[in-house]
Amino acid sequence: MTRPRHLVAVWNPDYAVDAMDAHVNLLIERARAHRDGRLTNEDDVHVWWGRIASPRRADPLPHLADVLELDDQIQDGVPTHLYLTDYRSLYVADLSEVTVDDVRARGADVPSYYRGLECDVWFGVWDIRRVVAHDTPAVIQELRKLHNTRYHDHPVSLYGGITELPLIVWREAEIDWFGDRSALTEGHLWAERDGELRGEVDRLSADLRDNLFGARIWRRMEPATRTFLASAEAVVRARRDDPAFDFTGAALGYAKALGTEANAVLRHFMSKAYADRNINQRMAHVDGRPLDLGAGIPHQTIGALRRLLLDEPLVRKGLQAVASRHEKHLTDPYKLPRQLERVQKVRNPAAHSEPVSRDEVLELRDEIMGIGQTGALLELARLKD
Repeated sequence: MTRPRHLVAVWNPDYAVDAMDAHVNLLIERARAHRDGRLTNEDDVHVWWGRIASPRRADPLPHLADVLELDDQIQDGVPTHLYLTDYRSLYVADLSEVTVDDVRARGADVPSYYRGLECDVWFGVWDIRRVVAHDTPAVIQELRKLHNTRYHDHPVSLYGGITELPLIVWREAEIDWFGDRSALTEGHLWAERDGELRGEVDRLSADLRDNLFGARIWRRMEPATRTFLASAEAVVRARRDDPAFDFTGAALGYAKALGTEANAVLRHFMSKAYADRNINQRMAHVDGRPLDLGAGIPHQTIGALRRLLLDEPLVRKGLQAVASRHEKHLTDPYKLPRQLERVQKVRNPAAHSEPVSRDEVLELRDEIMGIGQTGALLELARLKD
């Protein structure tokens, strides 16, 4: 089976100090225009990212044909990603098209800093999601999960292998970075979700990393886990002294953080246990629906996760095969399933617009983050190899 290919590019702040913001803001504006009816075609909710041609290079990109081949993969419906970094932060874009055509000639709306610049290739982008913010060691760690096809399939090295950009890469464990969007962002783009409270979320992310979890555990957590956790914490810290405040949003954030991390752990172990098994030997059922445990489990609700851990024999069998020392924590009704049940009791009223009190959200926060106890997220992050 051919592995999906992806791309890695670096943006140069010499061209625009706020190059990423310029693209994200344009994408967000188009999403809002579609929602309020000013933009009728949903396919127009996209932005173009150009690979700016170096003025010192006269020849075309040596691997341009290989880069353009990824458009066939995209048109075949394979999720295809463009990883974008300035060495301090890392973003991933959901690609809609790859072309050498100058999209400006089509009348495409692109950030103004492209004016007067030539581009080797243009990438159509449906959405942009932030993976790492202001943390170069974490960028290095994330990029090492990608293998450079034009450098003997070695892991991407931020300070040793960034040549022939954009890199063409693959990863051992595929991630559809945007496949869980409908479950986690209430129908909004990840670009919009990441933009909320960005400055305060960045500050709190650094504080949680440095003063609560530690860098090693923080970087083991899923990017979405970190985002939801910091967003919820921003609300709680700002309004903790207001007992009349409705903490619904914060409760949902903490619940999503736990759900995202638990999904990632289950996906990790089931892929290890069943990826090479016959499909008939790895089919589970949740809520009456078939679920292929070996093909990268899509995001499950907290209730569905709990039922899989408690009631699905194949899950227990898979954990016994690849993670026997962790099985009790994941399947014992008094451990992770109990934590999921408690989160579900708070989350469900919140999801139906019933107010969540300060005391309820603080109790949930303490259990998930580990205030005065071993936190649920710490325990889960430790399980991942």
